Amino acid sequence: MTRLPARLARTGGILLDISFGGTPQPRAVTMGPRGDVRHAPTRLPFPLPNACVHTCVVTHVLEFLPPATFFAWWDELHRVLKPGGIVYCSGPYGGDESQGWLSDPTHQSRVVEQTFAWLDPRLPYYAEHAARGRKTPKPWHPQAITRVPGSNSTSSYNAILVKV
Repeated sequence: MTRLPARLARTGGILLDISFGGTPQPRAVTMGPRGDVRHAPTRLPFPLPNACVHTCVVTHVLEFLPPATFFAWWDELHRVLKPGGIVYCSGPYGGDESQGWLSDPTHQSRVVEQTFAWLDPRLPYYAEHAARGRKTPKPWHPQAITRVPGSNSTSSYNAILVKV
C-alpha cells in the first residue's frame, strides 16, 4: 500500500482486483487479506482515494456481502471508480438450482441477472428503493450479464457494469 500513492501519481488510475478467488489480473493492485491493499473486500470503507480506479475486477465477493450492506458496498465501489469506470464481476449464480451458491453456508447475498437491475436508474427496480425505505444507490449501467457454466457442474454469473 505504501507504493500506491506513487503509482497513482504516475498512472492516473489503477486496475483494482477485489477477489476471494481466482488468479489476480496482471499489473493489478489487489485488495484482500494478502493483497497489495490489505483490507477485507467486504469491509467498508475501502482504504483508497476517490476516483483512483479505472477498472475493477470483482471475483467471488458479492455472495459474501451481508444483504444489509449490499448497496452500500456498490456505493463505495462507485466512490473509488473514475467516471465511466468499468467493473467486471463474477461469482456463483444465486438461483435455487445453483448448488454452488446453496452449498456454501457462508454465502449471504444471492446474485442473479435481475440483481444488477436494482443498480440501474433506467430500469423500474431502481425506483423501488425509496418505496422500500432505503437509500437509492449510486447509478450503474449494466452492459452485459450472463449465466455461465461454473466448476463442478454449477452455474456462475458474469456481469460488466459502467459507473454513471
